[in-house]
Amino acid sequence: MSQITLLPEPPRGFESTAKYAIRPREKRAFHSVLEARHVVDTDPARGSVVELTQDADGVLFAAKQPILGGQIHEEIRFSRGSSGLLTKSMSRRMLDKEGRCLREEGVSEFHHQAMPLPEAAYPEVALPFCLGWMPLDGKRRSVYAWINDRFVAKVYVETAGRSRLSLPIGARDAVEVIFYPDLNDWIALGSVLTRLAKPFIPKYYMWVEPEAPYRLLRFEGPYGPPGAPEITLELASVSTK
Repeated sequence: MSQITLLPEPPRGFESTAKYAIRPREKRAFHSVLEARHVVDTDPARGSVVELTQDADGVLFAAKQPILGGQIHEEIRFSRGSSGLLTKSMSRRMLDKEGRCLREEGVSEFHHQAMPLPEAAYPEVALPFCLGWMPLDGKRRSVYAWINDRFVAKVYVETAGRSRLSLPIGARDAVEVIFYPDLNDWIALGSVLTRLAKPFIPKYYMWVEPEAPYRLLRFEGPYGPPGAPEITLELASVSTK
């Protein structure tokens, strides 16, 4: 059994701006509808920029993701609950190369009685950057990945050993973390079949710093739910407050 838990908050006062080199994943594990080579802009001068800031109201996660046709801007605000972070609001905009907004999505009140989502539900694009805040104690945990209000999936999170990475920012020690979907969301397998199927389930792989605040160092997998482009992110630079 895995424990469903809220994301723990990062250390109070910790803020950072991190830039990641981005490229298509070398070996695809999912049957992705959108191929990364048709979507991702690999220009090292751009990269994926992720900002984490904090204030009295909570934690703000902001990301700018380069795509070949422009850029995607995402902002997700988390409030501090008694036992962890709660998703409060989110916005997502897709801009073309001229800066025109082509698509826009917004959720002003994430947890509202009109849509009774689980407390531990988080927009899936933030999970690669935020799951590392969980304790790296070997225990398997679960959260809910929110894709949209009609698609919420349970994912398992567990650590998988330590390694030394060669990154654009330089060599770093890392803890490997994997997360993967619960197939029982789609078909009732039961506990025995679920255990047997685990080695064959496509997984998302993350490597995070071994010490708090466990910043993401490397990510491999779909950036989003299964079907999203499969990418590799590697830490290229970082500044902290």
